[in-house]
Amino acid sequence: MVTKVIAHRGSKGTAPENTLISFREALEVGSDGIELDVHLSKDNFPVVIHDETIDRTTNGSGLVCDFTVEELQQFDAGGWFHNRFKGEKIPTLEEVLVFLTESNFSGVLNIELKTDKNEYKGIEMMVLELVASLKPQYPIIYSSFNYATLERLLEINPEAEYALLFNEKNRNFMTLNESIPVKGWHTGLKTLTSVLKMKNNIPLRVWTVNTTILLSYCFRKKVDSVITDFPKKALHVRRLVQGG
Repeated sequence: MVTKVIAHRGSKGTAPENTLISFREALEVGSDGIELDVHLSKDNFPVVIHDETIDRTTNGSGLVCDFTVEELQQFDAGGWFHNRFKGEKIPTLEEVLVFLTESNFSGVLNIELKTDKNEYKGIEMMVLELVASLKPQYPIIYSSFNYATLERLLEINPEAEYALLFNEKNRNFMTLNESIPVKGWHTGLKTLTSVLKMKNNIPLRVWTVNTTILLSYCFRKKVDSVITDFPKKALHVRRLVQGG
């Protein structure tokens, strides 16, 4: 089995995370997949940003949910990373889905619903309805730290693929409710050893794997996927360890 390389928030190590330029760079280096994060704007548009606030990754300040999508897209989401990325915007999920379709993307898209701090009432339905309306031809995995979010997603669309996120602070995998058929576990590095010992058949995707040593370890263990800030580097290490 060849381990997939999934670009974490796009090529986060070389471009401003969760922006179209970051996703473009991930595609250009040949990533097998892309991971992104979704919150809701004040006017209930799914927008692609990691934090609950815009402070860290834009030139603005405040909660994502306190701004309309039009207001959010007035902020610069690229200049904080490097001057050459000034003018990048917070994209909507729809813009990213369309971009990937227009780019003939054929990898896997991992949409993380960021409901672990703010549950964003109705976000599950909004995201699933948006995806259904656009009919992307690439596979999508929905993930969340919030077990209730996965339950709601499953209730709306039992056929979609869902994955539980966890780390050393959120060890839900030890007490998983078997009535919720998650099809993937997305583990942080600190819980990886514990999960590997469980030896089940659930696809294991590991985040966030950036160093050569850790990438090599994951490739030797033949986990399903590594989620990395440096997809180009990860692909190089994979060739050395797994060949191809």
